[in-house]
Amino acid sequence: MQATDQVSAMVNLIKSESERIMGYFDSLSPGDLEKPSPCERWTVGEVIAHLVWHVETYRGMMERGLRDDLSPTEGLPSVPAGTPNRQVIVDESYGQAAIDRRRTLGRDLILSFTEEYGKLNTLLAAVVPEDWSKPCYHVAGLRSVESFLLTYLMELAVHEWDIRSTREPSPIVSEEIMPLMMDRIPGKLGRPWSITFPDMTDTAGSVVYRFNLSGVGATDIDVVVEDNRARAVPAKTTPANFSIGCDTDTFVLLMYGRFSLESAVAAGRMTTEGDEGLMTGFDQWLAGH
Repeated sequence: MQATDQVSAMVNLIKSESERIMGYFDSLSPGDLEKPSPCERWTVGEVIAHLVWHVETYRGMMERGLRDDLSPTEGLPSVPAGTPNRQVIVDESYGQAAIDRRRTLGRDLILSFTEEYGKLNTLLAAVVPEDWSKPCYHVAGLRSVESFLLTYLMELAVHEWDIRSTREPSPIVSEEIMPLMMDRIPGKLGRPWSITFPDMTDTAGSVVYRFNLSGVGATDIDVVVEDNRARAVPAKTTPANFSIGCDTDTFVLLMYGRFSLESAVAAGRMTTEGDEGLMTGFDQWLAGH
């Protein structure tokens, strides 16, 4: 468990960021809500509906955990770690939930976002220090009340970018949340880390992709591939097979599937050095192929 002041800082950040985003959502027109988003299958309105559904669903998990109730969430698939095609099952369930929620919310979409995050902020402000470590049900297994905090922040940061990207030429990921996201990347579970890396028959031993990063929360990172598995570690001084230079904004969007190496380089957001043939395997890994 993190120190009390760190937990309090995240609680305050969820409140300030969600309230800031509430104001931005108020500026969206009905036409804006119907635009396609970077999220496959979802319009902008469905991205917001996902945020509403997500905060409702995950807040419910927290509320039950705080009452020592570890019962499953109704309507969610049971897919503990190790379940075949687990991520595909979860993605399909969450994806359809957003579409269904958008349909039911109709004109109350933005109001529902404001109301549901208001309920979350009230709940978080009332949690006492000894309760942050209480276990809660989650589709992948038990997790602590505290562990949900970073999830809310990542959802807000990435999906705000998704929505802004449909209206602005060069949106950025929240600089307030960015340092926390950078701390999270090396230990992030799920995609893409759970996906097998494509075979690279022309390369013997491990392959190192080095990200030389700049900007908010920057620290250089190596993505090391061994035996078709990838992991992120602090960058070493030994030579890398392929080096990439970019800011943390681009790196986070890459790791969340909003860019590929190829598209980021083409957009002028990255510089590279080394065997460009290694880009293909990395992009296939990010895409889950």
